[in-house]
Amino acid sequence: MRILRRPLWVACLAIGTAVPMVSAAEANAAPTAGTTGITGITATVQIGRVTGDALTVRFTARNMSASTVDVLSRDLSVLAVTRDGVPVPYRGKLIKYAAPTAADYIRIPAGGTYAVTENLADDYDLSQPGTFTVAPASTQVRATRAATVRTTTGIRQSRRTAGAAPATTERVTAAAGAVTITYRGCSSSEKTAIKQAVGDAATMSTKSQSWLAANPSGGGAYTTWFGTYSSSRFSRVTSAYSHITSELTSKTVTLDCTSDEDYYAYVYPDDPYVIYLCNAYWPAPATGTDSKAGTLIHESSHFTVNGGTDDHVYGQTAARQLAKSNPANAVDNADNYEYFAESR
Repeated sequence: MRILRRPLWVACLAIGTAVPMVSAAEANAAPTAGTTGITGITATVQIGRVTGDALTVRFTARNMSASTVDVLSRDLSVLAVTRDGVPVPYRGKLIKYAAPTAADYIRIPAGGTYAVTENLADDYDLSQPGTFTVAPASTQVRATRAATVRTTTGIRQSRRTAGAAPATTERVTAAAGAVTITYRGCSSSEKTAIKQAVGDAATMSTKSQSWLAANPSGGGAYTTWFGTYSSSRFSRVTSAYSHITSELTSKTVTLDCTSDEDYYAYVYPDDPYVIYLCNAYWPAPATGTDSKAGTLIHESSHFTVNGGTDDHVYGQTAARQLAKSNPANAVDNADNYEYFAESR
């Protein structure tokens, strides 16, 4: 299931939604023991405007407890969208986040609410009419009300326009092949770093394929990052690395350097092979954990043509735990593909 992962604080700033007032000291303080938690947070969704190019919903989180709570913004406004009972694929940004800071948390006072309005047509294909149900899906809240609306005509999806920054193209030898890299709005030093990262990522993916071919029953590193063996899950992992290797050794890959957001990178799953590099990407190591090369593996795994992973959890600790507790989600989680490849 694809789910809406746009950070709530970004959406609130974008539309000017009123938010609870807190002091500057409170706003800048990191979450502390005794004030951080999710106990008592409930969530509702209401349908707003329905037009030929919009289906807006209002998500509201309410703190029903007697204490102030801090909630990681990106984990809060997660929605599940279905049409006639069938999940509607998410087509918005899929992001590799940097480690959260105090600024990434939303503080909701006791009895307070936090609300945001979203246009689902920005991130979902609503072109087919039907009965749409939108429900809170975050594990950080207790869902108390979903919303349903029936449409009789399709709703047009918002169009994304390509960046207008200057672009240059270079043919680069990577692993056993040659990839065409289009640099969009990149400086000379950024181009140099990208060229190395693409080559390193191609090598990582190729080595991942080789390891899997040599260990057809899983075990070892496969178990660490993808969990207990099953033929179907193993086949999905093998197929994903095959497609990623093909991308990084034979396709045209566009790397966009124009973002000023504090992520590592993001992609749109149905727009292969365009990767938007962000502020956290540039200081990352060339290889190793959460590296430049590994980030390219992570983002490439999101492309629908490469298998279409999601972001269920972030970070090595959570990824390892996911492999133990839910192998089906582990083989659908981009960080697990990155960390397996970075360990080759």
